[in-house]
Amino acid sequence: MFWYIASSLALGMAGLLIYLHYQRKGQFDDPEDVKYQMFRDEE
Repeated sequence: MFWYIASSLALGMAGLLIYLHYQRKGQFDDPEDVKYQMFRDEE
């Protein structure tokens, strides 16, 4: 029973670390966001 909990926590932490790694690298940034930026500008 202990190994099930420990392994699920380890896999959850590994998934979180992988997500944070790719978030910092800019993997989830929208490349088409630049062309819509002019509609959000207040000026």
